[in-house]
Amino acid sequence: MSTQMNDQLLEAGVLLAVGMSVVFAFLILLIGGIHTIAWFCRKFPSDEITPYATQNRAAQNINNKSPTSVSPQVAAAITAAVHTHRQTTLKS
Repeated sequence: MSTQMNDQLLEAGVLLAVGMSVVFAFLILLIGGIHTIAWFCRKFPSDEITPYATQNRAAQNINNKSPTSVSPQVAAAITAAVHTHRQTTLKS
């Protein structure tokens, strides 16, 4: 092999090592950050624990005054549409 080929292979190996080291370091920092945030949340819990979905529904009901349930006619129409779709796709 020529010296140029050896130099290129050495450079490729160095780039491989540097790239994998950077990825490994990033993942270690990411996992450490997640564990630090989890520790902080356990150490200093919030006073009010309200799930996001409950907050969202409560805000929607207060702002829009819209119902949270579906009317029986709409449910029947959706059921019929799904049934028809399944019947046509199974036959094809």
